[in-house]
Amino acid sequence: MSDPEPISWRALKYGTPVMSADDQRAGEVHEVLGSDAEDIFHGVRLALAGGHGDVLVSAADIVGITAVVVRTDLDLAELRALRPYEEAATFHLASVGWLRKHAGWQQDSKSDEEPG
Repeated sequence: MSDPEPISWRALKYGTPVMSADDQRAGEVHEVLGSDAEDIFHGVRLALAGGHGDVLVSAADIVGITAVVVRTDLDLAELRALRPYEEAATFHLASVGWLRKHAGWQQDSKSDEEPG
């Protein structure tokens, strides 16, 4: 049975199963990584099956996205060998200090979701 029609990375839902190149269920999409504003897909945060933690699967390693499955060109062992996913803290330049008298770095909100 073939996969349904491909969908945009923007339509990908959390919890979608991820299949490895050796046709093993590797886990599920924990987060979709990209920039809506710039229309750039970076990859997915994969929650590995069996409690093996989360890893980043680069867009270059994703060969198909449908409404029911994401397919990658990495086998299960290669996916498990990826570096653990680390949440990156981001900062922006803002007015800080008492009465906001000077510029400084301020941490962005905890959410990494873009507005809109």
